[in-house]
Amino acid sequence: MSVQSGQTAEPSRGVIPLIALGASAGGLEPLEAFFQTAPHDRGWSYVVIQHLSPDYRSMMKTLLERQFHHRIQHVEDGLKIEPNTVYLNKPSEFVKLEGEKFRTRAYDEGDGLPHLPIDYFLSSLCNRDPSRTIGVVLSGSGSDGTRGALALHAKGAAMIVQTPQEADFGSMPQSVLKSGAVDRILSPSEMPSAISDYLEHGKDHLTAVSAQASRMSREIQDLLKQQTNIDFSAYKPDLVQRRIERRQQLHGFRDVDEYRQLLLANPMALDELYQDLLIGVTQFYRNPEAIEALRKGAIDQLIREKEDDDPIRVWVPACASGEEAYTIAIELNEAIRESGTDRKFRVIATDVHRRSIDRASTGIYGEESLTKMAPDLRDRYFVRHRDQFIVEPVLRQKLIFSVHDALSDPPFMHLDLISCRNLLIYLNSEPRSRIISMFMFGLRRNGFLFLGPSETLGAHSEEFTAVNQRWRLYRKDTTRAGIDRSLLSGRPKGRRTDMAAQQFPVARNHSHFPPGDSQELRNRDTLIKSYNALLKRYAPSSILISSDGRVLSWFGAASAFIDTMNNLADWTIEDIVHPSLHFPINVGMEKLRRNDMETYVRRVKVEFDNNQTQHCRLTIEPLEQQANARFLLVSIKLEEETPAREGDEATPALAANEDAAILSRRITELERDLRLTEETLQQVTERLEASGEELQASNEELQASNEELQASNEELQSSNEELHAVNEELVTVSTEHELKIEELSDLNANMDLVLRLLKVGVIVLDSKGKIRRFSQLVGQRFQMQDHDVDRTLDVVGPRFDFTDLRRLVEETLRTGQTFAEHGPYDGRQFTVECHPIEPAEETDQVRGAVLIFKGFD
Repeated sequence: MSVQSGQTAEPSRGVIPLIALGASAGGLEPLEAFFQTAPHDRGWSYVVIQHLSPDYRSMMKTLLERQFHHRIQHVEDGLKIEPNTVYLNKPSEFVKLEGEKFRTRAYDEGDGLPHLPIDYFLSSLCNRDPSRTIGVVLSGSGSDGTRGALALHAKGAAMIVQTPQEADFGSMPQSVLKSGAVDRILSPSEMPSAISDYLEHGKDHLTAVSAQASRMSREIQDLLKQQTNIDFSAYKPDLVQRRIERRQQLHGFRDVDEYRQLLLANPMALDELYQDLLIGVTQFYRNPEAIEALRKGAIDQLIREKEDDDPIRVWVPACASGEEAYTIAIELNEAIRESGTDRKFRVIATDVHRRSIDRASTGIYGEESLTKMAPDLRDRYFVRHRDQFIVEPVLRQKLIFSVHDALSDPPFMHLDLISCRNLLIYLNSEPRSRIISMFMFGLRRNGFLFLGPSETLGAHSEEFTAVNQRWRLYRKDTTRAGIDRSLLSGRPKGRRTDMAAQQFPVARNHSHFPPGDSQELRNRDTLIKSYNALLKRYAPSSILISSDGRVLSWFGAASAFIDTMNNLADWTIEDIVHPSLHFPINVGMEKLRRNDMETYVRRVKVEFDNNQTQHCRLTIEPLEQQANARFLLVSIKLEEETPAREGDEATPALAANEDAAILSRRITELERDLRLTEETLQQVTERLEASGEELQASNEELQASNEELQASNEELQSSNEELHAVNEELVTVSTEHELKIEELSDLNANMDLVLRLLKVGVIVLDSKGKIRRFSQLVGQRFQMQDHDVDRTLDVVGPRFDFTDLRRLVEETLRTGQTFAEHGPYDGRQFTVECHPIEPAEETDQVRGAVLIFKGFD
């Protein structure tokens, strides 16, 4: 929408409204779009700062003057800004504004590289009235303009950037966006209208417009959710906003609320927006190099490693109209055919859009979808019918297409490969992490994950190994299921609670299981509670111990011998079991270690802190009746103190001696192991000290090398930035040259038209009498062709009886005078004039001649 000229200018308040535009590579087109709608009589002043080559005379002034009515001039030192004027910077100069006057200075060596003229100028505007100052950043590479935008925005001025996706070089707008110093993101043609609103109503209105657009976006998303049951809040807000604005503009609405009213009244318009948001851009072999990397890095390996009776399972979520799913199926079939095996495979392709799935299921595509596919593959897997290609039934039977929302529906299981390309880049971080977590849950160990070239694994990168980092092909190298229940707890409830069970017969084989995870968990919890009740009621008083001395549990009266109050973390025998029981339990553990363990019984006297004494009978036995048992059960039977009989007095002494001998042998073994460990440790220490000295020397060498590399890197970085700047300048020069060539072509065509209307023919010759060019009328009447250029009039050209053209040209070249001849030709009177081409200032020699023919009918 253009800003109408001729309206009442904004109150000046003594300060001219200043719009500072920063542009670099690809900046000519957005500047033209901006000035196409910018007013030239509203009292605004424009300053355009570009990256310009010092060795090239920019034609920006000429190009803009011919297209627009603005007054345009270059910045001069001391020049005062004036309204209704466009100012352009000169090459190799910094420009700043002091008061209302420009100050310029040439680049010098102390400025460093790269030169940042946009930052320099925007920063100089911080002392102006922010309500009369607007910064604009357009197409360009690098980050010039970001620091200036931060400074200007902090002072309260408005900052507007071009939509990065619309820019030929989006680095500069993107860099400003990342800094957060932005009030509006617009296309160049929309900026003058926003600037007019800002100058008239202030920054609060500008922010309010953006806030209103965000609010309307959320309301429209709610409409979509009610209609489609898809929550688009998982998608990036700027993406959704751009799609809504695009549909709004296509319907011709200026206000987003008007577009919302249309969506409420017209389900078809809502469906159009729904399809636009899904961004179903796909094609067979869309990235041939990526498909080749998938074939070599994943498909061939799966065919080699999988068992013959184990089919390969592939899932392609967000498949759109199915081209990529068919591409993967073709590559699988080709790999199987080349390997000579009879491997089975199944490709499950899903998408949230029903019509896309219906189209993919038919398997009918236009020729434009198959342009990147090799002709032999196209002939092998497709049947041509008129201008359409139909997928061969043999291949079609190996794919299953289903409506499925990867954000809310359960993932498919036991997968060898998941190909999800160019979906994650449209999602926010939390939904993106949730989807990758679901992919991990569905993939088998060593399964492959294939993402788009701009997508990453984020926090899940440690769970995968990169097979091809450039094309984002990864392999799962963990047995962890990977699904994060904290991510699933808040996920939206979809229409389908068990999509896999509804779509695929394989899921019905498990119908004898409980109908859901929650029912399964409830049954398991009930069983565990029942087991605990049974153990409390019927288990003997005992302690369950592992072979490495950890206390696993205890039952009944054994709790009297356990103290966890002082140690809640380490449940070992020494930490929580009564000290009086340590000796017999350690003896039992030693017997268990030697695998000569039978039931081991000892009587123990336990003394408690309150001076009470309790006699116990300990029965220690392995819980598993097998070699290398892992658990010991220490049963404790409480006994009353009774006097020992004389015949039994020797038994405890023998038992104690036997126990002591067992532990003594164990202590001897441990002491021997300790000495060996000490000797080994000493040797390792000496080796480490020697290695440490070597590493220190190597580290010093590496530090020196690193410093050299760092210096080289800085030099290369400076060279790269210089080349980057030169490249930007070359892009600008190339654009201007293209426009100049178009202009010259138009002039040439117009000149031929004028000569034809005047019925005049022209031949232009150089100083040697060779033809340089001729008009269309001469070419048609005298049968001259383009290849006649650089020939002389002796070889080609008209022949007249009344004059010799070659002699006439020679006289003109020799004397520098004009000659004319008249006479009949082909029944008509002809006039031939020969004019010299004026010599250059530095020489007197005639540069050529022009023959003019009059008398054509």
